[in-house]
Amino acid sequence: MKLLKIEWLKLKGHPFFWIGLGLYAACMILLVSKAGGIEWRADDPDNEAGQKLLNFGEAGFYKLPYIWQNVTYLAGYFKFIPAFLLIFFVSNEYQYRTYRQNIIDGLSIGEFYTSKLISAFIFSVISVLIIGVNAGIMAILYNESASAADYFQNMDYLLAYFAEVLFLMLLALFLTFLFKRSTITVIIILLYYFIVEPLAGLAIGDPISDYLPTRPSREMITQPFTRMLRLDVAFKIKSPETFSYHFLLLTFLYTVILGFGGWWILKRRDL
Repeated sequence: MKLLKIEWLKLKGHPFFWIGLGLYAACMILLVSKAGGIEWRADDPDNEAGQKLLNFGEAGFYKLPYIWQNVTYLAGYFKFIPAFLLIFFVSNEYQYRTYRQNIIDGLSIGEFYTSKLISAFIFSVISVLIIGVNAGIMAILYNESASAADYFQNMDYLLAYFAEVLFLMLLALFLTFLFKRSTITVIIILLYYFIVEPLAGLAIGDPISDYLPTRPSREMITQPFTRMLRLDVAFKIKSPETFSYHFLLLTFLYTVILGFGGWWILKRRDL
């Protein structure tokens, strides 16, 4: 509780925390509320032009139980906002040497590291709460006749999203301890996530590429558009009913490895 209190006091006293949190919340509110209005053209034999405009709302974006998959998949593109916030706060500990002062004041290295893990956990929980509350509100508005059981069906996608965000938090924490500077860490994490590992995955090929570090978390929640656009019926593609528990376990495994990796780096660094 002492470490949680220390971290919370650090976070809540910094205006950048509230600015970043507000930005993330605003993005999630806009994402969930406006995603149903995304339009595309579909074939329509009854129309003279042969096509008609449809939108995600009409395709069932807010329909239970699929809303949990739809929202968490799209929210995955914004998970870098809380990750970058964490990078900023931890790198500031190095820049202003507050971590050294914490150790001098009686905090052990283990307690200091645990406090950073608590920060990662706080950011992950807040991320899930924001997306969960927004999705829940839209589910209530668009599913008036749904039963209580309908709302809980597929809600475990929030667990998958939590695992996805927590993994990225620990990756950000690990790289921040490794490079110490926020700019370098942000560049490295973006290069690896979007360029290096995808190219390595293409070179290695399936199924070995499924075991690359970020692959399980990014592929755990599958895209919902095949189902929404009825492409699974047109092309006889089977859409998964839930997320991959295999990838969930791998994501948690890599999260633990990164956690121990960050601890190993910190233990061997001079104050």
